[in-house]
Amino acid sequence: MPNRILLVDDDEEFRAVAAVALENAGYAVVEAADAFEALDLLQRVRPDVIISDLNMPLMDGRALCKRVRAEPDLAAIPFVILSAYLEADGSNCLPDGLDIPADCCFSKQKSFSSLLPQLKGLIEHRN
Repeated sequence: MPNRILLVDDDEEFRAVAAVALENAGYAVVEAADAFEALDLLQRVRPDVIISDLNMPLMDGRALCKRVRAEPDLAAIPFVILSAYLEADGSNCLPDGLDIPADCCFSKQKSFSSLLPQLKGLIEHRN
C-alpha cells in the first residue's frame, strides 16, 4: 500500500498540480481545501505526512500544525509547511517570530519534485 499524504491548500489549481506530482511519485493523496476540512479528514484518515499551505483563510497552516501537534494521536505525523514566503533558494522570508512546529518548510516556488527526497526521509524516520 502506498504511503498516504494529506495535502491541504485553498488554491484548487495548485492542489491539483501537487496531487498529480505526488501520485506520480507513488503516493496516495487525500486533499483538503482548508484546515477545517483537514481536521475533519484526520478523524477518519491517518496520513503518513501532512503537507499544508501556510496562508489560508479562516485557519492558516501554522494554526493547523499547532492543532495537529496538540492531539496525542496525531502529533507524530510529519508536517510540512508550503509557503510562498520561502524563496526558491531555500532562504527564509517568513515573518520574524512566526512559530511553526512543522518538521520542515518548503517553498512553493521550487519544483515539487525537490520535496520528494524530504518526504521520503520524513516517512522513513517515522517508521
